Amino acid sequence: MKKIATTIAAVLTAIASWAITTPGAQQAIDALASDSALEHASMSIAVADIAADTIVASHNINLACITASTMKTVTSATALLLLSPSYTFHTPVYLVGETKGNKFKGDIVIKGSGDPTLGSAYCPATPDIVGEITSALQQRGIKKVTGQIVAVDTLIPFPGYNGWWDCGDLSTDYGMGVHGINYSDNRTHLKFTGTGNGTIAQARFEPPAPGVGIVNRLDPGGSNDALSLYLDTGNPAVVLAGEAAARDYDILVACPTPAAMLTDSLQRALSNQGIKFKLKPGAAGKTKHCDTTLLVMHKSPKLASIVSSLLDRSDNMWTEALLRAIALHSGRRPTASQGVEVVDSLWQASGLDTGAKFQYDGSGLARANKNSARFFVKMLDYMATHPVEGTCLHQLMPKAGKRIGKLLPATSLSTGIVLKSGSMTQVQCYVGYYPASNPRYSWAVLINNWNCSRAALKNKIDNMLIGIFGDMH
Repeated sequence: MKKIATTIAAVLTAIASWAITTPGAQQAIDALASDSALEHASMSIAVADIAADTIVASHNINLACITASTMKTVTSATALLLLSPSYTFHTPVYLVGETKGNKFKGDIVIKGSGDPTLGSAYCPATPDIVGEITSALQQRGIKKVTGQIVAVDTLIPFPGYNGWWDCGDLSTDYGMGVHGINYSDNRTHLKFTGTGNGTIAQARFEPPAPGVGIVNRLDPGGSNDALSLYLDTGNPAVVLAGEAAARDYDILVACPTPAAMLTDSLQRALSNQGIKFKLKPGAAGKTKHCDTTLLVMHKSPKLASIVSSLLDRSDNMWTEALLRAIALHSGRRPTASQGVEVVDSLWQASGLDTGAKFQYDGSGLARANKNSARFFVKMLDYMATHPVEGTCLHQLMPKAGKRIGKLLPATSLSTGIVLKSGSMTQVQCYVGYYPASNPRYSWAVLINNWNCSRAALKNKIDNMLIGIFGDMH
Protein backbone atom coordinates (compact mmCIF):
# COMPACT_ATOMS: atom_id res chain seq x y z
CA MET A 1 0.00 0.00 0.00
CA LYS A 2 2.86 2.32 0.87
CA LYS A 3 4.47 1.60 -2.51
CA ILE A 4 1.20 2.47 -4.32
CA ALA A 5 0.88 5.72 -2.37
CA THR A 6 4.47 6.62 -3.22
CA THR A 7 3.84 5.92 -6.90
CA ILE A 8 0.67 8.05 -6.92
CA ALA A 9 2.53 10.87 -5.21
CA ALA A 10 5.28 10.67 -7.81
CA VAL A 11 2.75 10.85 -10.65
CA LEU A 12 0.98 13.82 -9.06
CA THR A 13 4.33 15.56 -8.62
CA ALA A 14 5.18 14.95 -12.26
CA ILE A 15 1.82 16.31 -13.40
CA ALA A 16 2.25 19.36 -11.18
CA SER A 17 5.67 20.01 -12.71
CA TRP A 18 4.00 20.19 -16.11
CA ALA A 19 1.58 22.86 -14.94
CA ILE A 20 2.54 26.40 -15.84
CA THR A 21 1.50 29.58 -14.08
CA THR A 22 -0.22 32.35 -15.99
CA PRO A 23 1.96 35.12 -14.49
CA GLY A 24 5.16 33.25 -15.30
CA ALA A 25 4.11 32.38 -18.84
CA GLN A 26 2.90 35.91 -19.52
CA GLN A 27 6.13 37.35 -18.15
CA ALA A 28 8.18 35.16 -20.52
CA ILE A 29 6.03 36.23 -23.50
CA ASP A 30 6.16 39.90 -22.50
CA ALA A 31 9.95 39.73 -22.25
CA LEU A 32 10.18 38.56 -25.85
CA ALA A 33 7.57 41.06 -27.06
CA SER A 34 9.45 43.97 -25.46
CA ASP A 35 12.84 43.00 -26.89
CA SER A 36 14.31 45.93 -28.83
CA ALA A 37 15.07 43.65 -31.80
CA LEU A 38 11.34 43.07 -32.16
CA GLU A 39 10.25 46.69 -31.88
CA HIS A 40 8.98 46.73 -35.48
CA ALA A 41 7.90 43.09 -35.65
CA SER A 42 4.44 41.66 -36.17
CA MET A 43 3.92 38.98 -33.53
CA SER A 44 1.10 36.70 -32.49
CA ILE A 45 1.77 34.38 -29.54
CA ALA A 46 -0.50 32.12 -27.50
CA VAL A 47 -0.33 29.31 -24.95
CA ALA A 48 -3.54 27.36 -24.27
CA ASP A 49 -4.59 24.86 -21.64
CA ILE A 50 -6.15 22.06 -23.70
CA ALA A 51 -8.37 20.46 -21.06
CA ALA A 52 -9.57 23.75 -19.62
CA ASP A 53 -10.05 25.27 -23.09
CA THR A 54 -8.52 28.53 -21.90
CA ILE A 55 -5.73 30.83 -23.03
CA VAL A 56 -3.00 30.82 -20.40
CA ALA A 57 -0.90 33.67 -21.82
CA SER A 58 -0.71 35.61 -25.07
CA HIS A 59 0.45 38.58 -27.12
CA ASN A 60 -1.53 39.97 -30.07
CA ILE A 61 -3.41 36.67 -30.10
CA ASN A 62 -5.73 37.68 -32.96
CA LEU A 63 -3.12 39.26 -35.24
CA ALA A 64 -2.84 37.59 -38.65
CA CYS A 65 0.82 36.92 -39.49
CA ILE A 66 2.55 35.19 -42.39
CA THR A 67 2.69 31.54 -41.41
CA ALA A 68 5.25 29.88 -43.71
CA SER A 69 5.22 26.09 -43.25
CA THR A 70 3.21 26.06 -40.02
CA MET A 71 0.22 26.12 -42.40
CA LYS A 72 1.06 22.46 -43.10
CA THR A 73 -0.46 21.56 -39.72
CA VAL A 74 -3.82 22.97 -40.85
CA THR A 75 -3.81 20.97 -44.09
CA SER A 76 -2.56 17.83 -42.37
CA ALA A 77 -5.11 18.04 -39.57
CA THR A 78 -7.92 18.51 -42.10
CA ALA A 79 -6.73 15.50 -44.10
CA LEU A 80 -6.63 13.32 -40.98
CA LEU A 81 -10.19 14.32 -40.06
CA LEU A 82 -11.71 13.97 -43.54
CA LEU A 83 -9.68 11.15 -45.09
CA SER A 84 -8.62 9.24 -41.93
CA PRO A 85 -5.12 8.17 -40.85
CA SER A 86 -5.50 4.83 -42.69
CA TYR A 87 -6.30 6.45 -46.05
CA THR A 88 -4.09 5.41 -48.97
CA PHE A 89 -3.69 6.66 -52.52
CA HIS A 90 -4.36 3.96 -55.16
CA THR A 91 -2.63 4.08 -58.54
CA PRO A 92 -3.90 1.39 -60.96
CA VAL A 93 -1.81 0.12 -63.86
CA TYR A 94 -3.57 -1.60 -66.77
CA LEU A 95 -2.60 -3.67 -69.76
CA VAL A 96 -4.71 -2.53 -72.70
CA GLY A 97 -4.12 -4.83 -75.65
CA GLU A 98 -3.47 -8.44 -76.51
CA THR A 99 -1.15 -11.03 -74.99
CA LYS A 100 0.09 -13.89 -77.14
CA GLY A 101 2.51 -16.26 -75.46
CA ASN A 102 5.33 -14.19 -74.03
CA LYS A 103 4.49 -11.11 -76.10
CA PHE A 104 2.18 -8.25 -75.24
CA LYS A 105 0.99 -5.87 -77.95
CA GLY A 106 -0.73 -2.79 -76.60
CA ASP A 107 -0.32 -0.12 -73.96
CA ILE A 108 0.77 -0.10 -70.35
CA VAL A 109 -1.55 2.51 -68.85
CA ILE A 110 -0.74 4.17 -65.51
CA LYS A 111 -3.71 6.13 -64.15
CA GLY A 112 -2.54 8.90 -61.86
CA SER A 113 -4.29 9.38 -58.52
CA GLY A 114 -2.33 12.37 -57.27
CA ASP A 115 -0.22 10.14 -55.00
CA PRO A 116 2.80 12.25 -53.95
CA THR A 117 4.85 9.22 -52.87
CA LEU A 118 5.39 7.32 -56.15
CA GLY A 119 9.07 6.48 -56.42
CA SER A 120 9.83 8.67 -53.40
CA ALA A 121 13.18 8.50 -51.67
CA TYR A 122 11.29 8.92 -48.39
CA CYS A 123 9.24 5.71 -48.63
CA PRO A 124 11.88 2.95 -48.52
CA ALA A 125 9.42 0.41 -47.10
CA THR A 126 6.88 0.93 -49.89
CA PRO A 127 7.37 -1.03 -53.15
CA ASP A 128 8.37 1.21 -56.04
CA ILE A 129 5.71 1.27 -58.75
CA VAL A 130 8.32 0.69 -61.47
CA GLY A 131 9.51 -2.47 -59.76
CA GLU A 132 5.93 -3.62 -59.22
CA ILE A 133 5.15 -3.25 -62.93
CA THR A 134 8.26 -5.07 -64.14
CA SER A 135 7.72 -7.88 -61.62
CA ALA A 136 4.08 -8.25 -62.64
CA LEU A 137 5.05 -8.54 -66.30
CA GLN A 138 7.68 -11.15 -65.48
CA GLN A 139 5.16 -13.14 -63.45
CA ARG A 140 2.95 -13.24 -66.54
CA GLY A 141 5.87 -14.53 -68.57
CA ILE A 142 5.94 -11.47 -70.83
CA LYS A 143 9.31 -10.91 -72.46
CA LYS A 144 8.39 -8.40 -75.15
CA VAL A 145 6.13 -5.33 -75.11
CA THR A 146 5.14 -3.56 -78.31
CA GLY A 147 3.18 -0.37 -77.80
CA GLN A 148 3.28 2.64 -75.50
CA ILE A 149 3.61 3.45 -71.83
CA VAL A 150 0.74 5.85 -71.21
CA ALA A 151 0.79 7.96 -68.07
CA VAL A 152 -2.68 9.45 -67.49
CA ASP A 153 -1.80 12.71 -65.77
CA THR A 154 -5.13 14.53 -66.05
CA LEU A 155 -6.55 14.23 -62.53
CA ILE A 156 -5.07 17.45 -61.16
CA PRO A 157 -5.58 20.51 -63.39
CA PHE A 158 -2.69 22.48 -64.88
CA PRO A 159 -0.65 24.24 -63.59
CA GLY A 160 0.89 22.05 -60.93
CA TYR A 161 2.37 25.01 -59.09
CA ASN A 162 0.38 27.63 -57.15
CA GLY A 163 -0.18 31.06 -58.66
CA TRP A 164 0.56 32.66 -55.29
CA TRP A 165 4.06 31.20 -55.15
CA ASP A 166 7.08 33.37 -55.97
CA CYS A 167 8.44 32.66 -59.46
CA GLY A 168 11.91 32.17 -57.99
CA ASP A 169 10.64 29.17 -55.98
CA LEU A 170 9.28 27.17 -58.92
CA SER A 171 12.62 25.68 -60.02
CA THR A 172 13.84 24.81 -56.53
CA ASP A 173 13.85 21.46 -54.76
CA TYR A 174 11.16 22.79 -52.41
CA GLY A 175 8.95 24.47 -55.06
CA MET A 176 7.88 21.37 -56.95
CA GLY A 177 4.40 21.44 -58.41
CA VAL A 178 1.86 18.68 -57.77
CA HIS A 179 0.41 16.62 -60.64
CA GLY A 180 -1.94 13.74 -61.34
CA ILE A 181 1.22 11.64 -61.54
CA ASN A 182 4.07 12.59 -59.24
CA TYR A 183 7.30 10.62 -59.38
CA SER A 184 10.64 10.61 -57.57
CA ASP A 185 9.45 13.55 -55.43
CA ASN A 186 9.16 15.58 -58.66
CA ARG A 187 12.88 16.32 -58.50
CA THR A 188 15.92 15.69 -60.63
CA HIS A 189 19.58 16.72 -60.60
CA LEU A 190 20.70 19.42 -63.03
CA LYS A 191 24.35 18.74 -63.79
CA PHE A 192 26.65 20.85 -65.94
CA THR A 193 30.15 22.26 -66.11
CA GLY A 194 30.57 26.01 -65.96
CA THR A 195 33.37 27.59 -67.98
CA GLY A 196 33.49 30.92 -66.20
CA ASN A 197 32.62 32.92 -69.30
CA GLY A 198 28.87 32.40 -69.52
CA THR A 199 28.90 29.12 -71.40
CA ILE A 200 28.18 25.64 -70.05
CA ALA A 201 29.15 22.13 -71.07
CA GLN A 202 27.74 18.62 -70.56
CA ALA A 203 24.39 19.92 -69.29
CA ARG A 204 21.96 17.12 -68.41
CA PHE A 205 19.33 15.91 -65.97
CA GLU A 206 19.89 12.83 -63.80
CA PRO A 207 17.54 11.01 -63.74
CA PRO A 208 16.42 12.12 -67.22
CA ALA A 209 13.55 14.61 -67.38
CA PRO A 210 12.02 14.08 -70.83
CA GLY A 211 10.47 17.19 -72.31
CA VAL A 212 12.40 19.61 -70.09
CA GLY A 213 14.97 21.87 -71.72
CA ILE A 214 17.98 23.70 -70.32
CA VAL A 215 18.21 27.36 -71.35
CA ASN A 216 21.40 29.34 -70.80
CA ARG A 217 20.87 33.00 -69.90
CA LEU A 218 24.11 33.39 -67.97
CA ASP A 219 26.01 36.65 -68.00
CA PRO A 220 28.75 36.12 -70.61
CA GLY A 221 31.07 38.41 -68.68
CA GLY A 222 30.51 36.90 -65.27
CA SER A 223 32.63 34.22 -63.62
CA ASN A 224 31.41 34.40 -60.01
CA ASP A 225 29.48 31.63 -58.31
CA ALA A 226 26.23 33.61 -58.35
CA LEU A 227 23.76 31.35 -60.14
CA SER A 228 19.99 31.83 -60.24
CA LEU A 229 17.54 29.29 -61.66
CA TYR A 230 14.06 29.86 -63.05
CA LEU A 231 11.40 27.59 -64.48
CA ASP A 232 9.98 28.31 -67.92
CA THR A 233 6.52 26.77 -67.59
CA GLY A 234 5.17 27.62 -71.05
CA ASN A 235 7.75 25.41 -72.75
CA PRO A 236 9.15 23.43 -69.80
CA ALA A 237 12.75 24.36 -69.23
CA VAL A 238 15.13 25.26 -66.43
CA VAL A 239 16.66 28.66 -67.16
CA LEU A 240 20.15 29.46 -65.89
CA ALA A 241 20.73 33.13 -65.06
CA GLY A 242 23.30 35.17 -63.17
CA GLU A 243 26.90 33.96 -63.17
CA ALA A 244 28.50 30.52 -63.10
CA ALA A 245 32.05 29.81 -62.00
CA ALA A 246 34.43 27.46 -63.78
CA ARG A 247 33.45 24.29 -61.94
CA ASP A 248 31.08 21.32 -61.97
CA TYR A 249 27.52 21.92 -60.77
CA ASP A 250 25.05 19.41 -59.34
CA ILE A 251 21.80 21.11 -58.33
CA LEU A 252 18.60 19.40 -57.18
CA VAL A 253 15.77 21.07 -59.09
CA ALA A 254 12.03 20.70 -59.55
CA CYS A 255 10.93 18.52 -62.47
CA PRO A 256 7.78 19.86 -64.17
CA THR A 257 7.23 16.60 -66.11
CA PRO A 258 7.15 13.81 -63.50
CA ALA A 259 4.83 11.64 -65.63
CA ALA A 260 7.40 11.61 -68.41
CA MET A 261 10.11 10.84 -65.86
CA LEU A 262 8.07 7.85 -64.68
CA THR A 263 7.49 6.44 -68.18
CA ASP A 264 11.16 6.90 -69.03
CA SER A 265 12.21 5.16 -65.81
CA LEU A 266 9.84 2.28 -66.54
CA GLN A 267 11.09 1.88 -70.10
CA ARG A 268 14.70 1.68 -68.90
CA ALA A 269 13.72 -0.75 -66.14
CA LEU A 270 12.04 -3.08 -68.64
CA SER A 271 15.22 -3.17 -70.67
CA ASN A 272 17.35 -3.80 -67.57
CA GLN A 273 15.09 -6.74 -66.61
CA GLY A 274 15.38 -8.33 -70.04
CA ILE A 275 11.92 -7.31 -71.26
CA LYS A 276 12.18 -5.93 -74.77
CA PHE A 277 10.20 -2.76 -75.36
CA LYS A 278 9.34 -1.47 -78.80
CA LEU A 279 7.63 1.89 -78.97
CA LYS A 280 4.71 1.69 -81.38
CA PRO A 281 2.02 4.38 -81.02
CA GLY A 282 -1.49 3.09 -81.58
CA ALA A 283 -0.56 -0.55 -81.04
CA ALA A 284 -3.50 -1.15 -78.70
CA GLY A 285 -5.99 0.03 -81.30
CA LYS A 286 -4.64 -2.37 -83.89
CA THR A 287 -5.03 -5.57 -81.90
CA LYS A 288 -7.81 -8.01 -82.71
CA HIS A 289 -8.60 -8.68 -79.05
CA CYS A 290 -8.10 -5.48 -77.07
CA ASP A 291 -8.59 -6.44 -73.43
CA THR A 292 -8.15 -4.20 -70.40
CA THR A 293 -6.52 -6.06 -67.53
CA LEU A 294 -5.47 -4.73 -64.15
CA LEU A 295 -1.74 -5.40 -63.89
CA VAL A 296 -0.85 -3.60 -60.64
CA MET A 297 -2.72 -1.67 -57.97
CA HIS A 298 -0.06 0.40 -56.29
CA LYS A 299 -0.85 1.62 -52.79
CA SER A 300 0.82 4.52 -51.02
CA PRO A 301 1.82 4.47 -47.36
CA LYS A 302 -1.03 5.28 -44.99
CA LEU A 303 -1.92 8.93 -44.55
CA ALA A 304 -0.62 8.96 -40.97
CA SER A 305 2.83 7.98 -42.26
CA ILE A 306 2.62 10.56 -45.06
CA VAL A 307 1.70 13.32 -42.59
CA SER A 308 4.47 12.34 -40.18
CA SER A 309 7.05 12.45 -42.96
CA LEU A 310 5.89 15.72 -44.52
CA LEU A 311 5.75 17.50 -41.15
CA ASP A 312 9.23 16.28 -40.27
CA ARG A 313 10.75 17.27 -43.64
CA SER A 314 8.36 20.15 -44.40
CA ASP A 315 7.54 18.73 -47.84
CA ASN A 316 5.55 21.25 -49.88
CA MET A 317 4.58 18.95 -52.74
CA TRP A 318 3.26 16.21 -50.46
CA THR A 319 1.15 18.75 -48.58
CA GLU A 320 -0.23 20.24 -51.80
CA ALA A 321 -1.22 16.70 -52.86
CA LEU A 322 -3.17 16.33 -49.60
CA LEU A 323 -4.98 19.62 -50.25
CA ARG A 324 -6.10 18.30 -53.67
CA ALA A 325 -7.14 14.97 -52.11
CA ILE A 326 -9.24 16.90 -49.58
CA ALA A 327 -11.03 18.66 -52.43
CA LEU A 328 -11.61 15.41 -54.34
CA HIS A 329 -12.93 13.66 -51.23
CA SER A 330 -15.51 16.42 -50.90
CA GLY A 331 -16.66 16.06 -54.50
CA ARG A 332 -14.86 19.16 -55.70
CA ARG A 333 -12.38 19.93 -58.45
CA PRO A 334 -8.87 19.11 -57.15
CA THR A 335 -7.44 22.63 -57.07
CA ALA A 336 -5.81 24.58 -54.27
CA SER A 337 -8.68 27.05 -54.03
CA GLN A 338 -11.30 24.30 -53.80
CA GLY A 339 -9.23 22.48 -51.18
CA VAL A 340 -8.92 25.65 -49.12
CA GLU A 341 -12.69 26.15 -49.21
CA VAL A 342 -13.15 22.67 -47.77
CA VAL A 343 -10.55 23.39 -45.08
CA ASP A 344 -12.33 26.61 -44.11
CA SER A 345 -15.72 24.90 -44.02
CA LEU A 346 -14.48 22.09 -41.78
CA TRP A 347 -12.96 24.40 -39.16
CA GLN A 348 -15.92 26.75 -39.18
CA ALA A 349 -18.21 23.75 -38.63
CA SER A 350 -15.90 22.70 -35.77
CA GLY A 351 -16.55 25.99 -34.00
CA LEU A 352 -13.29 27.79 -34.80
CA ASP A 353 -13.15 31.44 -35.82
CA THR A 354 -11.45 31.53 -39.24
CA GLY A 355 -11.55 35.34 -39.53
CA ALA A 356 -7.76 35.62 -39.16
CA LYS A 357 -7.06 32.65 -41.42
CA PHE A 358 -6.04 33.66 -44.93
CA GLN A 359 -5.00 30.52 -46.80
CA TYR A 360 -3.98 30.27 -50.47
CA ASP A 361 -2.14 26.95 -50.60
CA GLY A 362 -1.71 23.85 -48.46
CA SER A 363 1.98 24.11 -47.65
CA GLY A 364 2.55 27.71 -46.59
CA LEU A 365 4.93 28.51 -49.45
CA ALA A 366 2.68 31.41 -50.50
CA ARG A 367 3.58 34.58 -48.61
CA ALA A 368 -0.09 35.60 -48.85
CA ASN A 369 -0.93 32.95 -46.22
CA LYS A 370 -1.67 34.46 -42.83
CA ASN A 371 -3.08 33.18 -39.57
CA SER A 372 -3.30 34.04 -35.90
CA ALA A 373 -1.92 32.33 -32.83
CA ARG A 374 -5.49 31.97 -31.56
CA PHE A 375 -6.54 29.92 -34.56
CA PHE A 376 -3.49 27.66 -34.30
CA VAL A 377 -3.91 26.82 -30.61
CA LYS A 378 -7.64 26.29 -31.00
CA MET A 379 -7.03 23.96 -33.94
CA LEU A 380 -4.32 22.10 -32.03
CA ASP A 381 -6.64 21.80 -29.03
CA TYR A 382 -9.36 20.32 -31.24
CA MET A 383 -6.96 17.75 -32.71
CA ALA A 384 -5.76 16.75 -29.23
CA THR A 385 -9.31 16.10 -28.04
CA HIS A 386 -10.66 14.48 -31.23
CA PRO A 387 -8.47 11.47 -32.09
CA VAL A 388 -9.23 9.75 -35.39
CA GLU A 389 -8.81 5.97 -35.40
CA GLY A 390 -6.84 6.44 -32.17
CA THR A 391 -4.43 8.88 -33.83
CA CYS A 392 -3.81 12.46 -32.71
CA LEU A 393 -1.83 15.11 -34.54
CA HIS A 394 0.78 15.42 -31.80
CA GLN A 395 1.78 11.78 -32.38
CA LEU A 396 2.82 12.68 -35.92
CA MET A 397 4.74 15.87 -35.16
CA PRO A 398 8.53 15.89 -34.70
CA LYS A 399 10.21 16.63 -31.39
CA ALA A 400 11.80 20.05 -30.96
CA GLY A 401 15.40 18.83 -30.93
CA LYS A 402 17.55 21.50 -32.59
CA ARG A 403 14.73 22.96 -34.68
CA ILE A 404 14.61 26.28 -32.83
CA GLY A 405 17.75 27.74 -31.21
CA LYS A 406 20.85 26.57 -29.40
CA LEU A 407 19.45 26.83 -25.88
CA LEU A 408 16.52 24.40 -25.98
CA PRO A 409 18.63 21.31 -26.86
CA ALA A 410 20.36 21.61 -23.48
CA THR A 411 17.02 21.15 -21.71
CA SER A 412 14.46 18.38 -21.50
CA LEU A 413 12.20 20.47 -23.74
CA SER A 414 14.16 19.24 -26.76
CA THR A 415 12.26 15.97 -26.39
CA GLY A 416 9.42 17.32 -24.23
CA ILE A 417 7.96 19.49 -26.99
CA VAL A 418 6.66 18.54 -30.44
CA LEU A 419 6.32 21.25 -33.05
CA LYS A 420 6.10 22.33 -36.65
CA SER A 421 8.33 25.18 -37.72
CA GLY A 422 7.98 27.58 -40.61
CA SER A 423 10.45 30.04 -42.06
CA MET A 424 11.03 32.27 -45.05
CA THR A 425 12.52 35.73 -45.48
CA GLN A 426 11.63 37.72 -42.33
CA VAL A 427 9.22 34.99 -41.17
CA GLN A 428 9.86 32.63 -38.25
CA CYS A 429 7.00 30.61 -36.79
CA TYR A 430 6.41 27.60 -34.54
CA VAL A 431 3.29 25.76 -33.41
CA GLY A 432 3.25 22.76 -31.10
CA TYR A 433 2.36 20.85 -27.96
CA TYR A 434 3.75 20.27 -24.47
CA PRO A 435 4.37 17.69 -23.06
CA ALA A 436 5.11 15.74 -26.21
CA SER A 437 3.65 12.35 -25.28
CA ASN A 438 0.46 13.52 -23.55
CA PRO A 439 -0.08 17.19 -24.34
CA ARG A 440 -1.55 19.48 -21.71
CA TYR A 441 -0.80 22.70 -23.57
CA SER A 442 -0.82 23.92 -27.15
CA TRP A 443 1.22 26.93 -28.21
CA ALA A 444 1.94 29.11 -31.23
CA VAL A 445 4.63 31.70 -31.97
CA LEU A 446 4.32 33.70 -35.21
CA ILE A 447 6.91 36.42 -35.84
CA ASN A 448 7.33 38.55 -38.97
CA ASN A 449 10.00 41.24 -39.45
CA TRP A 450 12.70 41.56 -36.82
CA ASN A 451 15.97 43.46 -36.44
CA CYS A 452 18.53 40.84 -35.47
CA SER A 453 19.96 37.68 -36.96
CA ARG A 454 17.66 34.70 -37.36
CA ALA A 455 19.92 32.70 -35.05
CA ALA A 456 19.57 35.36 -32.36
CA LEU A 457 15.79 35.39 -32.78
CA LYS A 458 15.64 31.62 -32.38
CA ASN A 459 17.59 31.84 -29.12
CA LYS A 460 15.13 34.47 -27.89
CA ILE A 461 12.25 32.10 -28.69
CA ASP A 462 14.13 29.32 -26.86
CA ASN A 463 14.40 31.56 -23.79
CA MET A 464 10.69 32.29 -23.92
CA LEU A 465 9.71 28.61 -24.17
CA ILE A 466 12.02 27.71 -21.30
CA GLY A 467 10.46 30.54 -19.31
CA ILE A 468 6.97 29.21 -20.05
CA PHE A 469 7.44 25.47 -19.69
CA GLY A 470 10.59 25.24 -17.56
CA ASP A 471 12.94 22.28 -17.68
CA MET A 472 11.74 18.87 -16.51
CA HIS A 473 15.27 17.75 -15.60
